[in-house]
Parts: sequence; structure tokens; C-alpha cells
Amino acid sequence: MPAYRFYQLDVFTSTPLQGNGLAVFPDGTGLSDATMQALAREMNLSETTFVLPSTKAAKRIRIFTPQAELPLAGHPIVGTWWLLAEKKLVSFPADGPVEVMQETAAGILPVDIDMKDGRPTRVVMTQKLPEFGDTVTDTAKLGRALGGDGRTVKKVPAPQVVDTAVPQLMVPIKSLDVLRNLPSGGGMGLAPLLKKFGTDCAMCYTLETEAKDATVHCRMFAPGIGVPEDPATGSAAGALGAYLVWHNVIRPHGGVANIIVEQGIEMGRASRIHVEITVGNGGEITGVRVGGTAVTIIEGEVRL
Repeated sequence: MPAYRFYQLDVFTSTPLQGNGLAVFPDGTGLSDATMQALAREMNLSETTFVLPSTKAAKRIRIFTPQAELPLAGHPIVGTWWLLAEKKLVSFPADGPVEVMQETAAGILPVDIDMKDGRPTRVVMTQKLPEFGDTVTDTAKLGRALGGDGRTVKKVPAPQVVDTAVPQLMVPIKSLDVLRNLPSGGGMGLAPLLKKFGTDCAMCYTLETEAKDATVHCRMFAPGIGVPEDPATGSAAGALGAYLVWHNVIRPHGGVANIIVEQGIEMGRASRIHVEITVGNGGEITGVRVGGTAVTIIEGEVRL
């Protein structure tokens, strides 16, 4: 009876039972695609990752929601590399910054890990440069689909699909109070409406925040892929940072915009995501980096 070790972490937090839960199988060798998908359903978290050997990079990372495989996502990458460094499943120096290359379905991408006394203190992933899709003009319809009304969604900047990992719809919400009161998963019509925009995910945000040092308060709904609400979404945070800089909502200083995203508070799983957007001399976005911390809370074994 084959046995596979797994760990569960809370990501984008240093506090157990906060942040976004992630299951990691540090050695998925021998597991079929169907079994990986079934294990992700069994874990019943927003994502589960499987680490595999790679001939192109240090490791190959595959990411599954309960319903589908993703090419790239934020908290799975941060949490997976946190675990690999913490359990010494990869060879790193005890102190200082380390860059490793990972193979994902989105390509070969770097991950930066800060180490101190043999343990990780921060993991930062690089996402791909943003692709800006169509804007949404019928904000009233979108607001109702989110479970609000015709005034829920702001018109400026216009909601827009942005892709730094997977396509996701950036949605400016009228106020923090309105955002807090949206139902988890949005309204009944949200999933099919998002499909029409070429995405499954709505990253709803306001610049009103609870923490004084936070930049933006967010909730992310993806009911069409089995995630009614996500407590921390690194891929969407990177896309949101690019969107806010692109639309001059947040201006870079010295060529860099540093953004702190607070998310998951409405779910009782507060998360903090650090986003770094670099900008060239011509105003073009030249880099999207997303990072944070994690804490390992569960260790177990699956027997198949």
C-alpha cells in the first residue's frame, strides 16, 4: 500500500489557523493526474500542491484546486517553498537570500527565499508580467452578481481582467462597509458572468483598510472552481498591484510600488500579502513579485 507524506500550512500569516490553508505533498512521484485531483478534493482546501523532480529547474510544482489544476498561484508557491526550506528537503545555506528556479505550468519562474539560522523567514515568488484584458462597462450588473446592487461597483478605474498568473477580474468596491457585507461566493449569477469575462475569479477591493499600514482590503470569490471565498490569493494580489499601478491609483517611488494586501478578515483568517511592482522609465511594468510567510500546522500520511 503506497504511502505519501503530506503537510498542511497556513500561508500569508505567521499565526496558526489564520491565513490560507495549503496541503503540500513534498514527493508526488508516481501519482497520476487523476489521483492528484482526487487528493485535492480530499484535502478540500483552496489548493493542494505536489512536488516532483524536474530536469529544467530545482523542482516541478503542480497546483490543484478541488476541481481543477492551475498553471500558477500565489499562496501554493509561497507555502510549498516555505515547507521545502523548513524541512530541509532542498539544500540551502543557513543564512542569507537564496534564489531557486521552479518549473510550473506557467513556465520556469524564480523564487527568492530568505533564510536565518537554517529556517525560512520570507518567500517571494515572481509572477509573469501583466496582461491587461477587457474592461467591464456594466458595473451595475456586476454589482448585482456579486450579491450587492447597482451601486456596489465603482466605475473608475473600470473593472478589468488582469493576468499575472491566471486571468482574474479586478473589481473596485464602493466602500469597506459594502465590501464586508457582500455574501461569500457572491450571488447566484457570479460564476457564469465571470466565465463571460474569461475568468473564474473576482478580486474585489477597496483602498479603505482595517490595518493602518495596509494599502488595500480585498475579498476574492471564485465559486466556479469550487472556492466560494479565498482567504489569501497571491496570484490575484500580484494582478491587483499591477492594475493599481497601471491605472495610477498607486504611484511607485524610485521605480517600485510596495503594496500590502489585507484579505481573509471576513472569514476569520486574516492574511497579509506583500506585493512589489517595479516600473521602468517609460512607465511600463517590469516586474511583479508577491511574498510573505507561512506556518506548518499538520503533518500526516495518505495510504492509497
